[in-house]
Amino acid sequence: MSSDVFHDRQARGWARTGWLQAHYTFSFGSFNDPTRMGFRALRVINEDIVAGGSGFAEHAHEHFEILSFMLSGELEHQDSAGHHGRLGAGDVQLISAGTGVRHSERNPAVDTPTHLFQIWLHGNADELPPRYQLLPGALLATNGPRLVASAVAQPGVLQLRAPVDIWAVAAQPGERCRHQLPAGRYGWLQVLEGVVLAEVDGEPQPLELRGGDGLQLSTLRQLDVAARTAARWLWFDLA
Repeated sequence: MSSDVFHDRQARGWARTGWLQAHYTFSFGSFNDPTRMGFRALRVINEDIVAGGSGFAEHAHEHFEILSFMLSGELEHQDSAGHHGRLGAGDVQLISAGTGVRHSERNPAVDTPTHLFQIWLHGNADELPPRYQLLPGALLATNGPRLVASAVAQPGVLQLRAPVDIWAVAAQPGERCRHQLPAGRYGWLQVLEGVVLAEVDGEPQPLELRGGDGLQLSTLRQLDVAARTAARWLWFDLA
């Protein structure tokens, strides 16, 4: 696959506390691997399971575009700019930290864990004030890829302060999807849950990817993905 790289979920960093189970695709917190510092605009891909009644206490960010992709459970957001959001399964949240913001994320359901992926992108508008956006039900679509975030403002799409397009796919067994990259762009396939088969040029057999696995594309221009089970994944088109 030359410079195209499979990122095995089992090789991720991890953390366990009384309230959080987390896996880190790239270096984060106490997990420090100089070979895993991100890819293009992607800097953080964390899979988190947050225990009921717990969450991330108020903390500060600047610069990054911080996306939360909700698989199950609930999450309550509050920030220093006065924004408040309550997320449920299938929702996508975007915090554009810009000049700086303090926020907290809490699971309000005492008896039910929350499962999400949190993904950070390098922003390109550090001089702008923080901004908050919420896109309900974006991960629930089943009629092909759905554009959920883009640098280009458009209805029903989160507007990023980064040169990235993000597509979400929810597929049933046997459903297929083709992802293509324009010349000069880079790709990342992130499986959120389920099992998929990715057909890669030059590989004799499709690659099997499961929830947590990622595929980094630097030279390939096209990727065909088929759901082996009910599955959800993200496709990143990166500068």
